Amino acid sequence: GGSCVAYDYGSSACLQHDLLHDPTCQGDLSTAVIPPYCFQTWCYVDAKSCKKNSAEDIYKSNYFSHFSPEYDVFYSYSTCNTTEYFWKQQLESLATNASVVGGISITATVPRDDDETLNKKWPDGTILTPRETEDNYFDDTIPFGGIYIDYMNSIVKLSKGDIRNVTYTHTSKGSLNRYKSGSRFTAAVRDVQNGLVDMAVGPLWITGQRLKMTTFTVPLVYDKTVLVIPKPGQKSNLAYETKKVLEPFTYGLWGVVIAVTVAAALLSVWFSDREMVAKSKRAWKKRRAAYFRLIL
Repeated sequence: GGSCVAYDYGSSACLQHDLLHDPTCQGDLSTAVIPPYCFQTWCYVDAKSCKKNSAEDIYKSNYFSHFSPEYDVFYSYSTCNTTEYFWKQQLESLATNASVVGGISITATVPRDDDETLNKKWPDGTILTPRETEDNYFDDTIPFGGIYIDYMNSIVKLSKGDIRNVTYTHTSKGSLNRYKSGSRFTAAVRDVQNGLVDMAVGPLWITGQRLKMTTFTVPLVYDKTVLVIPKPGQKSNLAYETKKVLEPFTYGLWGVVIAVTVAAALLSVWFSDREMVAKSKRAWKKRRAAYFRLIL
């Protein structure tokens, strides 16, 4: 596939090469609207030489990259006294209209909730109460609504057919039973992991557990967590500094610490005295035996 061009395409001279060879530019000038880039002259250039010896703008081309990826080809409009503006405009248009996912249909699970972000609605637009949501959550004929559903529907419209539609459904009972003591949002992620749906829609926190199950889009909302502590005081007197030393424990706990310390000290002295008394008694007995032998 693709158009055939002459061997000297772009390299022979500054010409309207697109007008001569680009199929988009091949039309009846009297009836068709020819894009303005078709009328600009340009040529391929030696990038190595131009970077050193010329002040003209040069650009890398990927026109032949699928034929010879090891060779880099560069082009320039200003060398031919024209502008690359219209060609860049054409490239942006092609990128905007390019199909990314090919018109796919998506099935999305929606965790059970009953607020403005996620809910289910009666035909008259009334949001189901928490009890009604619990009773009718598995009934997909009652449509899902909320901010996140509106956001997804807006993406579908902006895709201009690249995403054909999104079908919203409930989380499977198997996954909900698996995480019945945990999060229904993790249960929704598990449905994605198991291939039951293509995606989950809702205020899903990105956790380590869930990242092991599937991938996430760029976050829409960030939750910031901060630690608030009393502002440190500026006092520096002895009473304040002494109080700071005592602050880690309550007065009752300080009393226990002091009582244990005193008891340990008293017991240490008591056992030490008993040992000294015992030693002195043994010493006296030895001296008395020595005196007795001397007398004899």
